[in-house]
Amino acid sequence: MKTIAEVVEKEVGKMPFVEEAMQEQLINLSSLARQLKPTIEEVLLKAVKEGAIIMALKRYTQNNTGASSLKANNVGRYFDEIYVRSGLITQTYANSPTLVERQIDLLLTVEKSDDAYCSFKQGMFEKTLIMSSNMKGKAEKIFPKEKFISGKENLCSTTVKLTSSNVEVYGLYYYIFKRIAWKGINVVEVVSTANEFTVVVDQKDINDTFSVLMDIKSGNN
Repeated sequence: MKTIAEVVEKEVGKMPFVEEAMQEQLINLSSLARQLKPTIEEVLLKAVKEGAIIMALKRYTQNNTGASSLKANNVGRYFDEIYVRSGLITQTYANSPTLVERQIDLLLTVEKSDDAYCSFKQGMFEKTLIMSSNMKGKAEKIFPKEKFISGKENLCSTTVKLTSSNVEVYGLYYYIFKRIAWKGINVVEVVSTANEFTVVVDQKDINDTFSVLMDIKSGNN
């Protein structure tokens, strides 16, 4: 038989933003308890007192202080430089035996241009190119026989260099992307290496994205 605490933990876990607000003491637990009460009673097949749910919510908040308790002042210390790049597009192609050869051709073309940028994201079934918009025509000539899946234009990226100790911190990316999501920013692509990560967003969102990352670097919650 499940307990009230077990059901509360499962239901709150489905609502990450609510969980964050609970950690910041921004949620009225009485109101949340009333909202959860029908679900909890349905799972337990019995009537449950609202006070018991409130107590379970309080214990849950006290016992869950892991990644959700990260603050900007202890995440920001792992940030180094922040860079912004504009004028980007993405193009996604289905993986094929010839795709790697075409990728090499594109890289050789990029090397000949001082103002061109290109990176690749390899998936199990497809590969995404993130590149300067001035490379679009050249890419289309290089990949004419490849299966085009999708593409997006008018993009910008923000790259954060991280200290080498970032790999020892759990919840680092969780906190960063939580802050970005709370700002209502749609992340188009993410590129990550050991000591840096890049967020690709729509051009209209780049100022807000940069602002969020600078706030984290500065230790502003």
